[in-house]
Amino acid sequence: MDNNKNIRVPLPVVAVPGAIILFATIVVSICIGSTPIKLMDVIRSLLGLFGILPRSAVQQSAYLSVTSIRLPRIICGVLAGGGLAVAGAVMQGVFRNPLADPGLLGVSAGAGFGALIAFKTGLASFILLPALSFTGAIAAVALIIGVSFAVRGGRASSVTLVMSGMAVSAMFNAFTSVLLSISNEYQVNNYIFWTMGGLSNRRWEHAATMAPPVLICTALLLLLSNRLDIMMLGDEQARALGVNSTLNRVIMILLASFCTAAIVCVTGPIGFVGLMVPHIMRLIVGPSHRVLCTASFFAGGAFLTLCDSFIRWISRFNAREFPVGIITALIGAPFFLFLLVKKSGSGLE
Repeated sequence: MDNNKNIRVPLPVVAVPGAIILFATIVVSICIGSTPIKLMDVIRSLLGLFGILPRSAVQQSAYLSVTSIRLPRIICGVLAGGGLAVAGAVMQGVFRNPLADPGLLGVSAGAGFGALIAFKTGLASFILLPALSFTGAIAAVALIIGVSFAVRGGRASSVTLVMSGMAVSAMFNAFTSVLLSISNEYQVNNYIFWTMGGLSNRRWEHAATMAPPVLICTALLLLLSNRLDIMMLGDEQARALGVNSTLNRVIMILLASFCTAAIVCVTGPIGFVGLMVPHIMRLIVGPSHRVLCTASFFAGGAFLTLCDSFIRWISRFNAREFPVGIITALIGAPFFLFLLVKKSGSGLE
């Protein structure tokens, strides 16, 4: 799966520049929008937010725009992009397939069904929409893992997980189609817009909802990532080295799925970030999963932030703002096709 197996990049060499680049991306992104904000006003607003500058030294209109509107939206983008990229890196490692992504096990299908229930029943409030979406996503993943264990007699293999994921996703999509057929136009339009994936109107409460599960799951995946390197050698060799491949595979899949569900329930499904970013980072930093996941978090956060910045910049010329999921699909779909054609000659692992 890896073309650059000899690359070994120390973790600090990735983490320090990654953090600097991500921070710079955040600051620049705050400047961009339907109404541009000067860089110095952004810096003063951030210093005022952290109490380094007195509020009287900060322009109030810029401060409110930065701290109440743009910064929480950007933080949501960083968490979503970083979390999806880490989940994608883990999924690609677990399944030993560069075409795997965080939605492989029906997370998006389950979340979409839960979200449609919220729209259909009129429960699409700030709390209930993410709650029902998250419940649907976790239900789909739990069903897939349960079926995989039942089929393999207590051992969840990659093949049975993928096959179960396809079946469960199809089932949830069928349930969604049934609900859509009996929904009114307003409910259908709301659901379709949600499925495009977006960061508009995201506030601090959204960031607070997303941050704990995403950061906790990401940290745990980083701690377990060395075991994933051993699992890449094969189940028998991993067992000889003291690593239970089945148990660790299930734990990592659950953590990646939990992280993805926490993101999707707030932003809607945002495609291709978890597929594209880890693959590119693997070519740059090598196959070591601790380094790869770290690089993927920073790169994913910066990538989605830049995509959202482009959306907000376009809104200066277009009164209507496009969902960021459209931009990631326009970039990611050609990349996926290129990757598919490239891998088809040598075969997928």
